[in-house]
Amino acid sequence: MNFKVLLAGAIAIVFSFSPGFAQITNNPKVEEQSVPYVKIKRVELTDEQTIIHFRFVEKRSTQVMPRNLPFPIPRQQQQQFQQPSAGSIWLDPETRLYKPGEIDVKFKFIRADNIPTSGGKEIMPGDTVNFVAYFERLDPGIEVFDFYEGRSTGGGQTWNFYGIHIKNPLKKDAKTPQTTAKADKPLKKPVQPAPAAKPKVAEKPKPVEKPAEAEKPVEAEQPIEAEKSESALNKLKAGKVAVGETISLPNVYFETSKVDLLPESYEELNTLVDLLKESESIRIRVEGHTDNVGDFDKNLDLSRKRAESVRSYLIEKGIAAERIEAKGYGGTRPLAKGTSEVERSKNRRVEFVVTQM
Repeated sequence: MNFKVLLAGAIAIVFSFSPGFAQITNNPKVEEQSVPYVKIKRVELTDEQTIIHFRFVEKRSTQVMPRNLPFPIPRQQQQQFQQPSAGSIWLDPETRLYKPGEIDVKFKFIRADNIPTSGGKEIMPGDTVNFVAYFERLDPGIEVFDFYEGRSTGGGQTWNFYGIHIKNPLKKDAKTPQTTAKADKPLKKPVQPAPAAKPKVAEKPKPVEKPAEAEKPVEAEQPIEAEKSESALNKLKAGKVAVGETISLPNVYFETSKVDLLPESYEELNTLVDLLKESESIRIRVEGHTDNVGDFDKNLDLSRKRAESVRSYLIEKGIAAERIEAKGYGGTRPLAKGTSEVERSKNRRVEFVVTQM
């Protein structure tokens, strides 16, 4: 029998028992991630699920006390040595995938293999852990998404990945993306006892439900510095920007916990209006950001509405609507990693990205 015919028949038999073909992206491009020691190795899209394969590598180094030395080691030098210690890792079950900047397009966690979602999996220095997380199926057409586990607290680190690029084209018979808006109630994290201590590099204390007053949206009003930051708009005026470049609007302010622009914002926004009128080919995307204190979904919604407020102002001043997009990212893309008010104030900001010159 012809070998090619035999091979084709064998392949047909194998796939006849398969529930469907999976769309696979190996080693996907990731624009930004919160920690370097967890990698996304593969993303699979089946008919029902988004399956993400990870690899965790514990790279802590330890110096172990040498034995049977012919001479004593001074006590001061003994302190430099330590015995290898165990830590633990786990995956927060409230992790979600979402389309960047779209609060109503998010995909829930289903289950995980080879990593617990409560307690912890013990690890030792040098250990490698391969684990898999299953989520709801990304809508066809979403070819860039974010993996958001949460915010880092108590010295721990969470695993957040921003801008994951995959193969997920629209179906041929679909005219528009099949957006399954998952605008359900914001997820609440149950109060649980703190898990066992984790090594510093991978420590992720289990978040607890926040008190009612912390559920309010993050306030993104004026920065605490007394003097206004110098605007970066001169770069646009001088023609020194490229497509994809982000420009900060440090002097745009809002009422506390609201989306209404304060009059102090008008000078900078009017400057932007003039520049857009001078260069009619330029298109931009206004982006809103908050810090990561409070409810995730409320922050995302607040940042989106504030970006839309800036867009509406520019349109009212005569800029064509099709030249301006608006997106909100909540607290998922911080400039500063600290937890002080000074650091958090840097993350409450409005920027725009040049999308066309």
